[in-house]
Amino acid sequence: MRTSRVISSTGCACHSQAQRGAVLVIAMIFLLLVSLMTITSLHNIASSESVLGNVRTTELAEQAAEVALRHCEAAVMDLLTVASGGASAYASQFKQANILPVSSPPQWQNIATWDSTSASVFVAPLTLVNQVGLDKATYKRAPECMVEPVPVLLSGTTVPSTTSSFVVTARGFGPEVAAADASHSHPVGSEVWLQSHIQFQ
Repeated sequence: MRTSRVISSTGCACHSQAQRGAVLVIAMIFLLLVSLMTITSLHNIASSESVLGNVRTTELAEQAAEVALRHCEAAVMDLLTVASGGASAYASQFKQANILPVSSPPQWQNIATWDSTSASVFVAPLTLVNQVGLDKATYKRAPECMVEPVPVLLSGTTVPSTTSSFVVTARGFGPEVAAADASHSHPVGSEVWLQSHIQFQ
């Protein structure tokens, strides 16, 4: 007499399905983690690019202000050299009339003067900051400066001199700043201010 034995494989199948389910859950978790890391990396890259862009525009605005400051310093020194009998050595559109009279408080402190069509502000030529020969100009708005005498007591006198010492204030704009409008209104964008004190001896 034969007896047959039936061996059930149900237990093995359940165990195999449980393993596959666990692997699927782990894979989904890893996929979620990789996705989160990718999103974070993309966000960091975008933030870094934004920061670098802001740094670049600020540095370019500072360079424009530096150019205007040096230009006005050199122009003033040249005017004083000519006035004392020397020969002109620096070509500029800056004239004696661009040196402002002494005022209290100084005019450079008045933002409304800068943001107007006032003749007190000298607008430097754009050619000083834009390279010649480029297809596209870097700057749209020209840098500006203001020159004011500083009263200085001459040694041995009580009379202040206003012809030997000057404060030069300049502001430059980033490449994203639009050209000045007819009212010369306040710019929108990066803006850097620089100031120096020069004395003629």
